[in-house]
Amino acid sequence: MTISEQGLPNLDGRWCGTASGYTIYYSETKSVNVTLRLDKQPPASGSVSNGFEFRLIYKFLRHSDAKLRNDNRIWNGDLVPGSYCNRNFYDCDKRTCRIRSPNYPGIYPRNLTCKYYINHRAPPSGLHAMIVLRQPDGHKLNMKEQATHHEANNRILRSWEQCDEAQDYLSIYDGAAPEAPTIGRICGGDVLPDIVSSGPEMRVEFHTSPYDVPFHPNPVTFLPGFELEVHVLYVNSNSQSYIRQPGRCEFIVSAFESQTGELESPQHTLPPESSCLYHFQGRRHETVWVSFIKYHSAIDPTGFESPAECVTQLRIWDGRWSVTSRPYGAPPEYQRNASLIEQICREEVPRLCSRSLVAKGSRPCSTQESYLSTGSDLTIEYRPSPIGTARLYGPASAFKLRYEFVDNSLGGAPLEPLVAPSAMPEPAALVQFHPKSCDRVFRSSSASRGIFRSPSNVFMYGRGGSPNISCIIRFEASGGESVRLTITRARFGGRSCQNLQNRSGRWHCNHHGGPVSDLRISEVPWTDVSPLPRDCLCSDVSGSITLAPLAASIVEVKFTTLQMEVDQDFRDFYFEGRYEFARDGCETDWSERRLRGRSGDAYLKPTPCPALIQPWLLEPETDSSYLVLKLKGFWMPPLLQSAPPCPTDARITVYSTNNPKNSRDLCPSGPDVVAFSDGWDRAYEFSAMEISKSLIIEFKSPRRPPLELIEYKFSWMEIFPAHDCPHRCQELQACIPAELWCDGKVHCPSGQDESPTECDLRLPLSPLHVGLAAATLTLVLSLAAGLTACARRKRGEKKHLQAVHLDTAGRGVGYGPPLPHHAGAGYPHANHHLSSSHALTPLYLDPSKDSFC
Repeated sequence: MTISEQGLPNLDGRWCGTASGYTIYYSETKSVNVTLRLDKQPPASGSVSNGFEFRLIYKFLRHSDAKLRNDNRIWNGDLVPGSYCNRNFYDCDKRTCRIRSPNYPGIYPRNLTCKYYINHRAPPSGLHAMIVLRQPDGHKLNMKEQATHHEANNRILRSWEQCDEAQDYLSIYDGAAPEAPTIGRICGGDVLPDIVSSGPEMRVEFHTSPYDVPFHPNPVTFLPGFELEVHVLYVNSNSQSYIRQPGRCEFIVSAFESQTGELESPQHTLPPESSCLYHFQGRRHETVWVSFIKYHSAIDPTGFESPAECVTQLRIWDGRWSVTSRPYGAPPEYQRNASLIEQICREEVPRLCSRSLVAKGSRPCSTQESYLSTGSDLTIEYRPSPIGTARLYGPASAFKLRYEFVDNSLGGAPLEPLVAPSAMPEPAALVQFHPKSCDRVFRSSSASRGIFRSPSNVFMYGRGGSPNISCIIRFEASGGESVRLTITRARFGGRSCQNLQNRSGRWHCNHHGGPVSDLRISEVPWTDVSPLPRDCLCSDVSGSITLAPLAASIVEVKFTTLQMEVDQDFRDFYFEGRYEFARDGCETDWSERRLRGRSGDAYLKPTPCPALIQPWLLEPETDSSYLVLKLKGFWMPPLLQSAPPCPTDARITVYSTNNPKNSRDLCPSGPDVVAFSDGWDRAYEFSAMEISKSLIIEFKSPRRPPLELIEYKFSWMEIFPAHDCPHRCQELQACIPAELWCDGKVHCPSGQDESPTECDLRLPLSPLHVGLAAATLTLVLSLAAGLTACARRKRGEKKHLQAVHLDTAGRGVGYGPPLPHHAGAGYPHANHHLSSSHALTPLYLDPSKDSFC
């Protein structure tokens, strides 16, 4: 039997053999010719007497009654002129497209080839279109098989080599071109899962065998022929969800295009035994971090492999594959310059970190749940269908992963700590593959200016498994140079804090509670002393902030963030700035500003150098002693509103070297005030904490010119804690060194150490003092003896002169009897008058006598 229709090409297909049952043929046109041809008389058999029997029922059906065939909501494509069933489809994203077998829903002609061309002409901007072919209703896909199956449970959708070339089958091609690769060949009937092209074109070919028995299998609800749904799937045109060239599954993921992202296995169907390569290529200072967040591997029910045999489905390589040759029409050949990290068999799954798909804010992926390269390249080799027998459709597995190119650049050189390093724990990933510290140093001998920034290594932040980060960036200038810093941008995760600038131009952090995140700038005048704090920033910086100059040639910037969330990283906490080593001609001899001794004085005065803060260091002579500092002025209260007016803009700040937070500001105008070393108030108590007893004195000159040309004096003294000691200042409640007691200089505020009572009762009896006293006494006694001898000689000479004068007067003038020599003894006033009236030459002032006198 042959069937031909008016206006359609004649087909040489035929029905023959023996069949019975319900079989329907719906014509495509309004005129049908049915031709019965009997080449020879068949023998009689059974109820058929002459060996031939035929019965046919026909009916003329209105278009309005053929609801399945003439549904206006469904578009069956445009018929190609001159063909029996070739059709063109387009714009299937805007209408309901259906590919149907000829004469659907009846039996289709024999010896037939139908070609269906599907093309999506103009996808939206930024999107890539792919064609999807599916049939979720199993009763709408039923291609006739040569073997007769009367039982419904034997009905199955078959694929590839299971579809004999002599049977009826569908071939699906990834593109409209003749050389397009085949991505599917199906026969039989059942639900058809998605078959997806890699681009906006697909070709479907339907082939029927030349001969068949006009038999329709039970049940009748299985419609003969097929109806397939056509849809359009959009993906990002820049994504790795589709191959760019049909038949070549290869992707290059470059750090220059995206630093991080998600990648899925191809969203379209691939030819059997395809192999996909993913080349992750980072910059020289980067490593590749890959985390699988979803992985599905389905076992093919049509094939069987021994469990002991590993059918490789996934390989992960640490390194790059380089292309050695590109044969025409064949995949390129590679040289593997890489080491194998892991190989995944068909029944296995790789390291998974799937909890991020379940709940936001979950624990970050660790290196035990992901893969990390040692260099800048990582390659993934993926075989969607690794088994020999191809699946019915598409890949046998699917995955979704997250990738990130980890930036390991830090700038500068590694920093060796001047002081003991902080005990900040290192994340596991850093211990394995990355630098263990983010501390760096920039030296003027390497570059006079440049840019410095916080690290961008995710493993140093919360998302990489480290809730805390602490980095020190040091700048070391040469002699005669100073460090100039400008913070260009910064972000601190929205923490509750505010940047405040004081009168000296320094920045301070006003924390309002919660975890700390700040950027602190310090200077290091003495390398064996903790850095001296200068500036602090803790709120976002969008415009440039130029920091005031510092006096020391070593400056440190410390970036600290504590208690980060698991989804926070270097995009939430970061800073960036510029540095410059400027030659200003100001060089400070810091050894002269490091004072040590039992006591002493020093003077503070403004400097013409740009740095407004000039620090001094006071250190006690012994470890067991403390320092007391005396200055003139009054302490400024914390609240400036309650502070009395200070007649000068200069300030003096005092604090301990390891406790700068408890600093005090002094207005250098007023009475004497004192300050003690840190821990003096607990000197009589045991403390396991190490306390620094050294003091820092900083002179902050005014910002406005002219500089005040005034010197400010400060004094210091060592003191000791003791309840009973011979040299104790009562008002200080402290003992002072013995050599300071009665040394001619007041050290106790009340002057107790130089009072006559203390110094007379407590005359020092040291050998030196005894020697000096003996020498002094000898000198005094010798002088007294000499003076006595001189006095006796003078009295002898005086008597002789008086006798001469009296004798002369008695002979010539006659002034009366001479005055006895001892008369003056009873009249002292007269003797005093005599001496003064006659103006005798003072003793030991006569230069004419060659004698001791």
